[in-house]
Amino acid sequence: MVREQQPWLDVPFGEKDEAKAAGAQWDWRAKRWYAPRPGMAELARWLPTISAEPSDDVDLAGPTSGSELVRAGGRPWPAGAEGEVRLAEALHELTGAAGGTGGAGPRRPPWRVLHAVPTGPGRGDLDHVLLGPPGLVVITTEHHHGRSVRVDGDRMTVDREPVDHVPRMRAEAERSGRLLGAARRDDPGAPPPATGALAVVAASVTTVSPPRDVLVATPAGLPRLITALPAVLADDEIDELYAVARRLGTWTREL
Repeated sequence: MVREQQPWLDVPFGEKDEAKAAGAQWDWRAKRWYAPRPGMAELARWLPTISAEPSDDVDLAGPTSGSELVRAGGRPWPAGAEGEVRLAEALHELTGAAGGTGGAGPRRPPWRVLHAVPTGPGRGDLDHVLLGPPGLVVITTEHHHGRSVRVDGDRMTVDREPVDHVPRMRAEAERSGRLLGAARRDDPGAPPPATGALAVVAASVTTVSPPRDVLVATPAGLPRLITALPAVLADDEIDELYAVARRLGTWTREL
């Protein structure tokens, strides 16, 4: 297993052979290159660099399918993100749910997806953001490996200990909807329908009563719940909202 002090590297696909020759190693679990020890000058060119003041117009969409799956803005997934990557791959199956061809030619996917959307200093990332016929779906992955999770409305327990995941997820989805609505050019201030979703990694997830406006399931079961949500947006509305969601400034502004 890669230790935390071993630096991760941002290596473009076209430079992977050069990075490998310089001593970089590949972590198959995190799907990322890393330096086997800190301070390797020959690998310094691939150390991550983060702009202190990124432009609000940064496009958060990037290559997001198969082995090229990356986070919003093209940033690689960090160590320990295997659950998020697996869920992201499952979510991308939704983007092909309406694929195929018909008499009018190929149909485009009805869903749009972004991953690890940055929400400003001190707020971290939104794990996954989906836009589709039901509106906005904001997803957080909660890791409770080997433990038993029980959901009864807003009350959620992990091995009988209460956690506040459900109300926090609802508040995050509501805030995300307001941010997206405020950034709309044609109708500013009108938020789209927003649903929170919890992808729970645990030994078992038992739902006695589903909470209001929050979906709770295992990563494997969550896409089915999402596609069961009622459709309220037309294709052109989804396209418009996705164009807004792709702008970094949409998520990092203050309400």
